[in-house]
This record gives sequence, C-alpha cells and structure tokens, in this order.
Amino acid sequence: MVKQTINDMIQMTIDPELVVNIDFTKAEVNRTLKNLQPVVYRNGDKFNCLLGPDLELGILGTGSSPEEAIYNWEAKLRERIQDPAEDDEVSEFVIDTLRMTKDDVW
Repeated sequence: MVKQTINDMIQMTIDPELVVNIDFTKAEVNRTLKNLQPVVYRNGDKFNCLLGPDLELGILGTGSSPEEAIYNWEAKLRERIQDPAEDDEVSEFVIDTLRMTKDDVW
C-alpha cells in the first residue's frame, strides 16, 4: 500500500473505490472528527474507520455501517489516548492536534 501524509500524520492509503465520502465540515460533526478526519472505507460487508499508517499502529473502528464504524473509532480513540504508550506516535499526534487552538495556527 502507498502511504500519504495528512497533517503530518502518515495515513494508510485506501483504494478510492472503497472510501466512503464523509463531509467533516458539517455543523453537526464534532470537533474531534473535524480535526482528525479519519478515513472511512468499506471492508467486505463491514466498514472501517482508520487514522494511522496501518491497521496495527493506527486507531481502527469497525461497524456494519459508516456511522457505526465512526462511533466505534471514537471509543477506541478515547481508550488509546487515555493512557498512551510512550512510543505511540499516533496517540501523540491525536493529543497534539486536539490541544491545538486557532491561536496556535494564526
């Protein structure tokens, strides 16, 4: 698989035909999803939601619908950043991204 970099995070590239287009700019989308924008894609008859370089190192949520995969991903994200391993670059990226304010950018 070819990797791509999104916001300084190496993100696993998924076959574009499998990717589910999620509009992270909608008003009802929470801040975490807007900022991190994990990729949601079809995996057989299930859906995955992933942030990270691969399935092992990344944060992965699964479900029978895109919404269920995102919900599961958010739960896995909370678990992962609650007590991150010292060398967990994905957790570090998430924590840094969520701490950033608009003042840090401007």
